[in-house]
Amino acid sequence: MVLRGRVADGGDPARKRRLIVAAAIVPALLAPPHARAQQRPRAVPMTFHQALALAWDRLPQRRTYVAQQEVAAAQNLEGSALFPDAPSVSSMYVNDNMLGSAEDYITTQVQVTTPLWLPGEGTATQKLAQARGAAASAAGEAAHLSLALQLLNLSARAALDAAARDIAQRRLATSQALATDARNRFHTGEGAEADMLAADADVGWARVNVSDAEARLAGSLASLAALLGGETIPRLVSPVRPAALGPEGMAHDPRLAAAQRAVEVAQANLRLVRLQDRNDPEIGVVGINEKQYGAPWDTRFGVVLRFSFASEARNAPRRAAAEEQLTQAEARLEEARRRIVAQYRQANATLISAERGAAVAVRAARELAQRQDMVERSWKQGEMPLIEVVRANASAFDAAFSAARSRTLLEAARLEVVIAQGVIP
Repeated sequence: MVLRGRVADGGDPARKRRLIVAAAIVPALLAPPHARAQQRPRAVPMTFHQALALAWDRLPQRRTYVAQQEVAAAQNLEGSALFPDAPSVSSMYVNDNMLGSAEDYITTQVQVTTPLWLPGEGTATQKLAQARGAAASAAGEAAHLSLALQLLNLSARAALDAAARDIAQRRLATSQALATDARNRFHTGEGAEADMLAADADVGWARVNVSDAEARLAGSLASLAALLGGETIPRLVSPVRPAALGPEGMAHDPRLAAAQRAVEVAQANLRLVRLQDRNDPEIGVVGINEKQYGAPWDTRFGVVLRFSFASEARNAPRRAAAEEQLTQAEARLEEARRRIVAQYRQANATLISAERGAAVAVRAARELAQRQDMVERSWKQGEMPLIEVVRANASAFDAAFSAARSRTLLEAARLEVVIAQGVIP
């Protein structure tokens, strides 16, 4: 962050440079990662929880889970109906006039039939619909958790790129101040031309670093904008604290719940397939009117029943397909259980490493900032060439970025452990 206000106007250039360096390094060490991640003027402050809620509302895929639940509700209504399908009407009219006969035979027939549930078919249909509704809800929760991990990765990358951009700008400001000082010393005869050229070259490299950092940040913000609809970097904090993962915690994991609901859908589908071993029977009424000119024929009414027989040629492939679906769902459940444990262990190991690295990086950055000041004073006294000041500045700013990076990675690791436990931050 560039110093605001007047910085030693008309004062000692060395003091001006030290103030710039302090403004560059100290905020990077002491500021929390979410403060470093929101230094773009266009960014709107937003917690990770708020950003996730916004991303979930904007996710087009979310509507598919709502639609799946509506389909399941409609199928449940179908299973509770009195008949499995709508009644049907058929009619027939026959006469012998088209054949040129003079017997005048005329037959008119009207038949109304409706299918009937097989024993237990309606209840099994309802249970399958209810299982599909629960599976759609669980799949939505799992997608929500997956979105949280995606948002975390994009936010952490954007926060790192923002820190790199800010520190690159601070380094450029420091290099420019040093180049001005070296040029003044050369013109007054107190410094060498080689020092002035080295300082100018450092300014050029600093400008290149700023340009590269801005390009990377623009890419990160574009990826975030696809989820959030705007260029903002969420603060990587969560009100949920990581806890140890156990069997009870895994039972509430949305990913495991989604896999379990898929198994239940496959089981319900297999039960229904076994019950539907034949076509639904039909029952109906029929009315027949037959007449011949001069004959005493009349109208008759009757009952129609239709039953189908079970056939292994029909049922065996359907049962095999349903059993295969169940086997695949059970395999995915076991795979999900193992993957959740592995992800948690990996996230926990990353958190431990980040906690250790953060303390080391912050301490190293402070020490290198002190060394930079010492080298600068030695150069002012003619005890050291300017190139050593350039190198000290580079080391100090690199260490400042490492400190900012370690703090951001630490906050991201804490959130990742929470997500790995199946908790939506």
